[in-house]
Amino acid sequence: AHPRRRRKKRVMGSVLGKITEELPRHDVVKKAASGFYEIRRYAPAVVAETSYRTSRGMFEGDQGGSFMRLAKYIGVMAKPQNDTTTAISMTAPVLMTRGAGDGADTPVGPSEGSHQNAFETTTYKMAFFMPASRFSKASDAPKPTNPDVTIKDVPARTLAVHTFSGNLRQAAIAERGERLRRALEADGVAAKEGAEVMAAGYNPPWTPWFLKTNEVMLEVSGM
Repeated sequence: AHPRRRRKKRVMGSVLGKITEELPRHDVVKKAASGFYEIRRYAPAVVAETSYRTSRGMFEGDQGGSFMRLAKYIGVMAKPQNDTTTAISMTAPVLMTRGAGDGADTPVGPSEGSHQNAFETTTYKMAFFMPASRFSKASDAPKPTNPDVTIKDVPARTLAVHTFSGNLRQAAIAERGERLRRALEADGVAAKEGAEVMAAGYNPPWTPWFLKTNEVMLEVSGM
C-alpha cells in the first residue's frame, strides 16, 4: 500500500481507538476471577524516560512538555533528536509514574479538590517503550541529544494490570490504583515492597474519550 494510505489508515484507526503500535512483550499469567485485573509477566524492555518537578500534579504540570521531549527524541514530526538522527517508531503505552521517594499511593499527584501545599513539589516520570523488535538493551538505542532524556533498561517484571476507558485524570488514576491494591490484597496477591502504581495511556489525544484504553499497573511478587 502507498505510504500515505497507510498513514491515513493508522490515523483513522487511532480515532476509533484501535491500537496499532508495537506493545511491550508480555504474557498473561492469570486473570482475576472478578475480572477487575490480570497478572502479566513482562519481558525486559528499553525505555526513553524524562522527568520533571511540579506542585501541580502530573496532568496539570509539564505533561505536554515531557511528551514532546520524548517525541522529539524518536523523531515525531521533527528531525530525531538523537546522536544518529535515527527515526524510531512510536509504541504504546506511554507510561507515567511518580518519581521514587515521592510516595507510592497517589501516582499522579493530588486529586482534584485536594489542598497540596503550593510550594510542595513532586517528581514525575514519563516513558516511551523502545520497539523490542529493534532494541534489546539500552546500549542498542541512539543516545539522546537532549540531556533531559535518558535511555534505560527495564528488567523483567510481573505486573497486576487494571484496564479502563476514558480520559486519564489524576483523580481517576488514584482511585483505580487504590481499588487495584485492595483487589490484590483480597485475593492474597502481594504487591512488591515499595512498588508504585503506574499509569499507562494507549491512545493519542484525538481519540474520543470513550474509545481510549488506559491502565493502572502495580508490580507484584511471588507469582
